[in-house]
Amino acid sequence: MKIVELREYQIKSGKKQEWLQWLRNELLPYQRSKGMIIIDTYIRTDDDGIDYFVWLREFKSEKSRQEIYKNTYDEKWIKEIRPKVFTFIDENSICVKILEPIKM
Repeated sequence: MKIVELREYQIKSGKKQEWLQWLRNELLPYQRSKGMIIIDTYIRTDDDGIDYFVWLREFKSEKSRQEIYKNTYDEKWIKEIRPKVFTFIDENSICVKILEPIKM
């Protein structure tokens, strides 16, 4: 069964444009090269002016999701990419929700 992740991250103050450029040029191409399907990306700003990055990623199944995670979150991720991510977003703000599509 297809699985969709809804992910939301709080962007650090003053880092929105830099985060979006880095995502576009580095992170999204890397994740796509590992088999991730990025459905869409969004920015939302709360009532206090805090920016959040929201995105949807799709996987064919939970098994597929776990395999792609294993291939994506490897040594390169740990040493090179992950530290860069947290220069842009608040690590404690990461929120991941698993959505299961239903037919209506």
